[in-house]
Amino acid sequence: MKLFEYEAKDIFAKYGIPVPKGVICETPDEVVSAFYNLKKNVVLKAQVLVGGRGKAGAIKFPKTSSEASDMAKSLFDMEIKGERVEKVYVEQALSIEKEYYLGIITDTDTSSPLLIFASEGGMEIELLAKEKPEVIKKVVINPLLGLMSYNIRFILKESNLSSEYHQQIINIALNLYSIYWEMDGELIEINPLVLTKDGDLFAADAKLNIDNNALFRHPELPKREIKTVEDKAAKLGLSYVLLDGNIGIISNGAGLTMATMDHLNLAGGKPANFLDAGERILRDGVKDGMNIILENPNVDAILINIFAGGPRCDVIAEKIVQTIDEMEESKSLNVPVVVTLHGRYMEEGRKILSKCKSPHLYQELEIEDAVKKVIELGGKSK
Repeated sequence: MKLFEYEAKDIFAKYGIPVPKGVICETPDEVVSAFYNLKKNVVLKAQVLVGGRGKAGAIKFPKTSSEASDMAKSLFDMEIKGERVEKVYVEQALSIEKEYYLGIITDTDTSSPLLIFASEGGMEIELLAKEKPEVIKKVVINPLLGLMSYNIRFILKESNLSSEYHQQIINIALNLYSIYWEMDGELIEINPLVLTKDGDLFAADAKLNIDNNALFRHPELPKREIKTVEDKAAKLGLSYVLLDGNIGIISNGAGLTMATMDHLNLAGGKPANFLDAGERILRDGVKDGMNIILENPNVDAILINIFAGGPRCDVIAEKIVQTIDEMEESKSLNVPVVVTLHGRYMEEGRKILSKCKSPHLYQELEIEDAVKKVIELGGKSK
């Protein structure tokens, strides 16, 4: 479960991580009131559970109360990646000297927490890794020992950061890890971690994702209404992330899904989503996954890449054909679907797919050919 920025910052503050003063607002009038309460030096931030709000113009800096009112009205009228803005966080603006990145994720390679620090912040960590990989430092945390001060001190020295700020960042990182561990976090990050001109450090932004399987241990967390497609997918047991491409992806296993996205990117395609159906691929994972993907109007084609190590390709193929036949009958399928099967009983699975009469279904034997085909079909269907 994703938390809103203001919800994450409430938790940060309880754990001793410095955050700017802020007020959550649900109307333009409340925004104006907060503008005065925070001494007219504020930033307005739309509260949504999707990324890209900065690019969408959903962060604003009013200078007057009338500007605050007008900007608030424009924010409440916005929709970002299909999510309506219902709350605006009015926060004390900071006098920024330098921006950093600090985060902890669950590393899929080691199944351990991974601390990430970057001497530059303010942009997505994926983009930073692509453009300036040298500024990113990482350390795998032994979950039996927890995060140790020397782990952080080592990467700070590697980053050539002035030693006068080391202890402040160490304290923040230790508290961040406490939240990650005690709240069953999947991802927690401060981007940017801001150094002000007065020499103070603040979490200018906050992101916290909680493991859905551990929510029963945290009754204090807000009960989230199902509003976003990602929420709907999570309730169905699917791991789904909306992206900005035009080719939908369904796969079984997070690693295989990521590899499929890499194949697509390397071939010049753009994924519209990450969707790992996991073990539900043997039940309603294909049907639910396709319905979720097709809620995105930008999707022009779907790629299904399956590797059956434990499951059987013939069982999965039957689910794919059944889903496509049902969607053909209801006239809800209007994009091509390219499937590639590998693993146990793949020959039997391929035979089942080849008997499907749908003009929307295409089968390729190799992932490279499947990627090439889905890009070609996706371009044609625009």
